[in-house]
Amino acid sequence: MRGLATVSCCAHSLRVLHTLRKLAREIHRRSVWQVVAGYTLFWFLAHRLVVALTDLLGLPLWTPSMAFSLLAIGLPIVLATTVAQGGLPGLRIEDVVDPNELEGLTPEDVHVIPEAHPLYGVTFLTWRNAILGGVMAAALLVTSVVAYLTMWAFGIGPVGSLAAQGIIEPDDVVYVALFEDETGETELGGRVRRLMEVELSRSTLVDVMDRSAGDVGTAALVIDGEVRPAEGGYRVYARIRMPDGMVLAGFGRTAETEDALADAVGEIALRLRERFGESLREIHEDEGRGR
Repeated sequence: MRGLATVSCCAHSLRVLHTLRKLAREIHRRSVWQVVAGYTLFWFLAHRLVVALTDLLGLPLWTPSMAFSLLAIGLPIVLATTVAQGGLPGLRIEDVVDPNELEGLTPEDVHVIPEAHPLYGVTFLTWRNAILGGVMAAALLVTSVVAYLTMWAFGIGPVGSLAAQGIIEPDDVVYVALFEDETGETELGGRVRRLMEVELSRSTLVDVMDRSAGDVGTAALVIDGEVRPAEGGYRVYARIRMPDGMVLAGFGRTAETEDALADAVGEIALRLRERFGESLREIHEDEGRGR
């Protein structure tokens, strides 16, 4: 029985190797546009998967953006590798052996770049290196997320949650101050303040002080900031500070129009709540409801 299991395992390994060889041959036969189209589809599906996992597992709010950036970096690498391995129109890399005789050979053994080719001498643009780069990018994303969550949960460093650092406790009160208006439109500072109060009132960790009845001196934290003109729109910046004025963190967003101020303030409020130490899963649920 053990011998049969060994034979079965070997047969399965051979099938996997055969499949990988077929995949390598197929990639070599594809045009640049076919490979780019395939990578673009992979890019879309991988990013949607990261977004879904971020919501499901309560990962940091920046996780999808980092994944998108890493996938974007991979596109020119895939494009360059495709050109290096498949050649350019009118100047193709020639096969030195029959494609069906790839047993035991690597792509480097099978393909050579003639001296007239623009990529002659470039030896690092191989599919093996491209796949290794993708694995390293995925490892970088996972490592960054794990490191961030560890520091956030234990209150370590500048990304540590304020609750874990003992700066605030559940049901502490935060005071939203008037945002300084640098646009010349006297109503925007007050509008941003009201929007921020509404957004932070969704927090399950802290309470927002009622300005008509509260005493600012009893607040655990103060939220203030400014609204500035920026590229035809508005730049909203909010700070978390102690009552004595010590700044703990700051976040900013740009709104292209006045109507987009609510979305910008909402995004900042999510980052504030994350820094407070509120459950990331609850924050994602709130974000999913579109506020």
